[in-house]
Amino acid sequence: MRYARTIIALSLLIGPVAGCDGGERKSIAEQIGPASKNLSEVKTAPTVSDEELQRRRKEAGFVSKEEADAKIAAENAKAFEKGDREYVKARVKDYRTLTADTRKLLDDIEKETAKWAAAKDPAKAAEKSEPALKTRGKDVQKALDKLSEKGIKGGNTQVILNKAFRPLDELIAALGPDLGKQEAFPETLKTIRAALDEAEAALTEIEKDETLVASKFAEGEDPAEGDAPADADKKPKKKGK
Repeated sequence: MRYARTIIALSLLIGPVAGCDGGERKSIAEQIGPASKNLSEVKTAPTVSDEELQRRRKEAGFVSKEEADAKIAAENAKAFEKGDREYVKARVKDYRTLTADTRKLLDDIEKETAKWAAAKDPAKAAEKSEPALKTRGKDVQKALDKLSEKGIKGGNTQVILNKAFRPLDELIAALGPDLGKQEAFPETLKTIRAALDEAEAALTEIEKDETLVASKFAEGEDPAEGDAPADADKKPKKKGK
């Protein structure tokens, strides 16, 4: 009996040497599992270039905020330009008068400066016609300001006209007995005339554009009254007694 008790006590101290299923107990390493792969053995996903990423997004219909904003800005600019072209179309006659007057002024400046240079007394010769040329220069600038509402209206047509009137303004300010002798004088005349040619071509294109409806708000007309019925200005008939 003493021997049997000793065996039981040892078995309690040592613990079971076999699993519940009667098999051998696994080591800790075996229970954890195989070791992870080395970093060099792990395959990484291929990198995608920015160009390829943008292409995929575009094909999927993705639109960035910048692209959406740019599209809206372009649409707004197109709508504004159409309105400016219609504004110009309603005033083509006035614009053509302006370009014709400006071209005539350039011709006269060219003729008068040649006379000044050939005169015995250039300064005295310039005194006779210079003031009138300067006045005409101011007049055409005022006419442009009135048409464009000081550069606000006209869109691309106004941009083209600025290419003529900015150097013209400098030319008028430089009027004097020696102007015709300056090397830049012929080139300045050429630049202004080229811009006037471009402006007149733009006016012709606007005139022929059938998609444009001339502005219903004629110059000096109150826009608030533009949509009033045709007979709105007629006085109501008095009712009989």
